[in-house]
Amino acid sequence: MRVLLVGPDLEENLSLRYLASSLRAAGHEPKIAAFDTAADAPAVLGAAAAADLVGLSMCYQIRAAEFLALARDLKQENPRQRVIAGGHYASCAASELLARHPELDLIAVHECERTIAEIASRPAWTEEELAKIPGLVYRAQGKLAKTPPREALADLDSLPWPDRSGPARLMAGVPTAYMMGSRGCLSACDYCCISTMHRMVSGQRFRQRSPENIGEEMAFLYHERGVRQFIFHDDNFLVPQVERNLERIDALDRAMRRHRLRRVALALKCRPADADRQVFLRLREMGLLRVFLGIESGSGAGLASIGRRQTIEQEHQALSLCEDLGISTQYTIIMFHPEATLRSLREDLAFVTAHAGHPLSFCRAEIYTGTPLEQRMLAQSRAYGNYLAREYAYTDPLIPHVWSSTWALLSRRCFAPDHLLGQIVRLDHQAIVLQHFYDGRDVDALVADFAAFELEANRDTVAAIEEIFALCEAHPDPESAAFRARYAELREREESRCDFLLRQACAFREAMQEHSLGVMGLARSGRTPAVDRSFLERLPRHAAAVFLAVGLMNCDSKSSLKSNPKDGATDGTQATDTKPVADTPAFTDQGGMFEAPPPRLDAPVESPADLSPDLGPDLALDTSPEASADVRTDTADGRTGDAARDAGTSEAGALDVGNKDAKPVLDTVIFMDQGGMFEAPPPPMDAAVVKRDSSRD
Repeated sequence: MRVLLVGPDLEENLSLRYLASSLRAAGHEPKIAAFDTAADAPAVLGAAAAADLVGLSMCYQIRAAEFLALARDLKQENPRQRVIAGGHYASCAASELLARHPELDLIAVHECERTIAEIASRPAWTEEELAKIPGLVYRAQGKLAKTPPREALADLDSLPWPDRSGPARLMAGVPTAYMMGSRGCLSACDYCCISTMHRMVSGQRFRQRSPENIGEEMAFLYHERGVRQFIFHDDNFLVPQVERNLERIDALDRAMRRHRLRRVALALKCRPADADRQVFLRLREMGLLRVFLGIESGSGAGLASIGRRQTIEQEHQALSLCEDLGISTQYTIIMFHPEATLRSLREDLAFVTAHAGHPLSFCRAEIYTGTPLEQRMLAQSRAYGNYLAREYAYTDPLIPHVWSSTWALLSRRCFAPDHLLGQIVRLDHQAIVLQHFYDGRDVDALVADFAAFELEANRDTVAAIEEIFALCEAHPDPESAAFRARYAELREREESRCDFLLRQACAFREAMQEHSLGVMGLARSGRTPAVDRSFLERLPRHAAAVFLAVGLMNCDSKSSLKSNPKDGATDGTQATDTKPVADTPAFTDQGGMFEAPPPRLDAPVESPADLSPDLGPDLALDTSPEASADVRTDTADGRTGDAARDAGTSEAGALDVGNKDAKPVLDTVIFMDQGGMFEAPPPPMDAAVVKRDSSRD
């Protein structure tokens, strides 16, 4: 069966790529189509024309309306085409989505490698056949039906490695790949839809691949695709046991040495309590450059409000350890949460001031379908909106004024789709990669200058936020003349200041490109350089890996392309004598990170459409506050937000750069410039555009 997998394409979409490799192993023909914004819909519809089945990766609740609109367009183009949805949000809101949106045929819950392979292997979707597949929510005889949850896969080593087709990913000119070493999470934070989804099934919530299996995949990527930087997206790369971490890290190190992986870079995520000096020293020896630390709040009230089970002291110690070891460290501060006060907000700012040299982001806690935070807000009658988007009422009556003023004034700096702090976060990752892979005083000077700029920008942001807090405290009425006059002054100054900082950030980005892509002839002209000995001798030591990654080495050879060398499965051969020319795009600029949700939706969220007559009234669900608890219990019998910024690549005309002998072809993007690891905070969900009278939704 021909299956089109649709999802964001901001980095390698490991979720979709694991689905693709599992489908291929089962004898099907998967392709991946990028759906970063609603503007990508025409391209997706074009790719879907040749597909028998379309799978939508609905990880982000904030983008639910866009995916539903795409599903409607798919059905309008081909009413007989099967459309299924999966991902964190679709899993947690399965009943609501199927009850109101006939454009979705069924929803696959939780991890779906085995599920989607079984779905694709059944040409006839009869109710009898669907009832045999675990982990589905579908329609049967005019009512919602559910099959038993599929137990979480215990042996992650049994999965085929993810599909790596499409352009190579370069970050600061360094071939980069994204890795999954474990699944699940050891924590259960109240705002997180990841832990909510994992509670929906039986089996182990947290599972790890063997170090040997991880090392084998890294070796393939290193030797066959030229990868030199590995970014692990595990929610728990480390566990709360130092001895166990050291044992696992030592085993991975042995595997890397055995496979001759030299001078690589590693990036990972961990909780502050798991940041141990001995563990980090070992990881630094293996190439650790960057860590995302799950700080989330610098106040006790904030940690309690979002159910984050750690201490402020652990956060300080973790950041200080990274500072001492020279490890680039990003974190997020969720300043605004249901119990926020001016005191907690200022405690957050004091925390940031103590560690202002790190790249960071600010955000508001969002409530996602099925999470404990949503349940608490509903139980306290503080939530409004519906299953598409919800907001909540703050405990402190001043905070709505503070939040709206902060968001409006500092949107470009802190909250917009490509906000200033987010750009600085990505540049910080590029800077540390430059320092690791490139030599020279000019590189050292550039990195030092950027660090000074980053510190200045962070301190300036803290000062700007504190000024807004003081203004709102002094003038709690947003309509007062005194507030409006002073706010207008702050806005004018912020526009000028933000423009100045953005110009500096752009200058640093251009300088980093010249020190990375530029030295290999890939930055500006789009022209692929001549690869000869004299050219390579002028380049950094990892240059040969770059040209291997973009498919420019050994261009006269022909061989089969392997999607998963572990089991030898092939997906055809590619051979061509076409030479790259000036019109061939060398890269597309990519920014953001796997975990980061997309920008805030500006268009109003549509009220749920009436159900088609043939679905029957039994599918209607009551989403009034009184019935919400029952709906959630029914849905979660057994995230969106920060945990799934996945990416897929359109296969149309794409070059499989995994084959070192493959040639670049015309009109093919041979690599994507990755803007740097960016664990972006969730954008605010604008539930104000949803009718506040939930009983009518």
